[in-house]
Amino acid sequence: MLIVLKAAGSSQITAAILSGVIGLMGILVVNDETTKAKKVTTVLVALSSAVSLGIGSFLSRYGQAENVFLVLLVFLSFYLQKFGIRYFSLSMVAFMSFYFASILHVTFSQLPWLLAGVIVGACCAFIYNFVIFKDRPSNVLRSSMKSFHIQVNLVLDLIIELIQKKRIEPAQIKQYNRNIKKLAEYARVASEELGNTDPHDIWPGVTAEQMRLYVFDTVMLLQTYSPAIRKLSELKAFNHFDIQQVLLKLVESIREAEVLNENPAHSLTDAAQHLQELRQKLSELEPQDERYKDWLYLIRRIETISNHVIDEAYELQQAIVKQEKQPQKEAEEQEDEEDNDEEKGLKPSTKKSIQAVITAVATLVFGSFLSPSHQYWALLAGYLVLLGTETIGSTFVKAVQRSVGTLLGAAVGFVVASYVSPGILEVTLLFICVFMAFYFFPITYSFMSFWITMMLAFMYDMLLGGISESLLLARVLDTVVGVGIGLAVAALVFPKRTRDKITDTSVEYVAALKEFVHTYLHRFTKQYAFANLADKGMELEKKLKQLHVDSDPIIKGFVGRSRLQQFLTVFTAINYYAKHLVASSTRNEAFYKEAEFHGVVKEVEEKVASNFTQLEKALRGERGTYVYTLEDVRQKIEQSLDYFDTSVQSRNLQHLQLLHNIYYVWKINQSVVHLAKELGAEEISNEE
Repeated sequence: MLIVLKAAGSSQITAAILSGVIGLMGILVVNDETTKAKKVTTVLVALSSAVSLGIGSFLSRYGQAENVFLVLLVFLSFYLQKFGIRYFSLSMVAFMSFYFASILHVTFSQLPWLLAGVIVGACCAFIYNFVIFKDRPSNVLRSSMKSFHIQVNLVLDLIIELIQKKRIEPAQIKQYNRNIKKLAEYARVASEELGNTDPHDIWPGVTAEQMRLYVFDTVMLLQTYSPAIRKLSELKAFNHFDIQQVLLKLVESIREAEVLNENPAHSLTDAAQHLQELRQKLSELEPQDERYKDWLYLIRRIETISNHVIDEAYELQQAIVKQEKQPQKEAEEQEDEEDNDEEKGLKPSTKKSIQAVITAVATLVFGSFLSPSHQYWALLAGYLVLLGTETIGSTFVKAVQRSVGTLLGAAVGFVVASYVSPGILEVTLLFICVFMAFYFFPITYSFMSFWITMMLAFMYDMLLGGISESLLLARVLDTVVGVGIGLAVAALVFPKRTRDKITDTSVEYVAALKEFVHTYLHRFTKQYAFANLADKGMELEKKLKQLHVDSDPIIKGFVGRSRLQQFLTVFTAINYYAKHLVASSTRNEAFYKEAEFHGVVKEVEEKVASNFTQLEKALRGERGTYVYTLEDVRQKIEQSLDYFDTSVQSRNLQHLQLLHNIYYVWKINQSVVHLAKELGAEEISNEE
């Protein structure tokens, strides 16, 4: 837009600034599901901005009418969210455009250049979204899997170092944990892309189910390696040279295997061979030997999960070689009954829009007294602090971040602007501030506020011919008043306590976990029961992440955070155990023919399901809840195994498999019982 203005000989710098605002919003707020819908919304963004500017220039002479229209836009930007993301996007653009027109008192003579700025900004957003960074799902999935494999190899390199060293340093563990967290994020992104893109289009023969299970198993493998190898190192297991060397060869062969490469030279034969060598070494070591009994189970754990990864990788590679699209397995139709009843009372979007209107009116009133010439500053601060927050706690955190960021940004911006004269340098600094503000937007709100305020300091200096201490002081004061009013309204009008939100998310997680465990155990009593546990495991991971996000305001505070941190630790442990259920060595076919096993599994399933239900009630604050420990059931299963009766050898094998397959069910149940007891539930035995 600056190029256009210079070619036309115009000095309307405001048009260039507005063009940048519309361009950025056309990129950030257009989030429709399909590319076609995004294109339509991007065009409508320009129309929404143009109409809002026109109305703003017309109403600039009618102060109260201008305020009423601004409040209406605030209401619509929150209320229309329930009809779809497009309406929210258009309302946001309309609000910002009208706000821009209001603070600059745009006249009809300025309107043509501003409209030109809107068109240029929207065109740039369109080119950015659909030409330069065109949405190519296949390319995104390919890049996601490539990034995932690069991170996998980085972690495997660290694992090789851990195996080779006799003493593991704390710094190495920290580095490993950081990389594991990155890997989990890469896995989440790849799994989400698998929901939007058919991998068969890139790797013929591969299904989304196969790919997702392979991603999940790989993450599980690397998460299992670290604690196991640390414990092996502590127990001096690597003094057994053969075990150390076989583990090294196994990890190195997994690292070298290019799973998604159809070239036979990149097969997993070496990895499978080294895994077999590891099994051979395990068979040579007697579990009763005092030298081995403390760490043999760790080697077996590594062997089991490594076997899963190699099997899944081999299936992927074979599917690519054959290049035949396999039909997706259909899960059992166990759709939950949807609750079609209308939510009692007002919907969340309506409540939020009422909060926003009250905040807008209050900030306009206070703003007119504090800064008559800039009464909309307080309104903008109050509006933004309510945007994207659901609870009082999250609103408070955002209010503090915005206040601190604005205060520091105003101070730094005033100092820098006073030493920089208007011109190319100040325009350059202005665009740097815009870039930094949007760069930090998804990272930290306080940094974004800091750069936005610096940007405004430069903008005011250019547009108003200078900047004063009183102007920036008014900016800070209006921001504090605006966020304070927004926080007060969130706390008094339809308040949503942070703990209530945590409770809702916790109940959702427990309900999903209940379905997950039911699906897992159901396979043992019903033949050919299909269980897509990888998808359900990823869904649990998302819900746990949301629980951490909802808990963040209390964790950052002081009141009650210690107990909440303990609860989050238990939920994290439950999630870890659930992942191990996905990694069950008999996930493809686990049906038990023995009627005795059916009865045991059904009993476990019923009692565990009851415990989940009781935990949900306890989380909601209900009294009279009770939970089963299941210790007597566990002892009965474990003590009934006859190792020495050769006549029932096949039955014993099934028995051992059952013990292996439900081990982490016991761990999950123990954690559920612990949580429920902490919330006041009574512990009862199975007989009761």
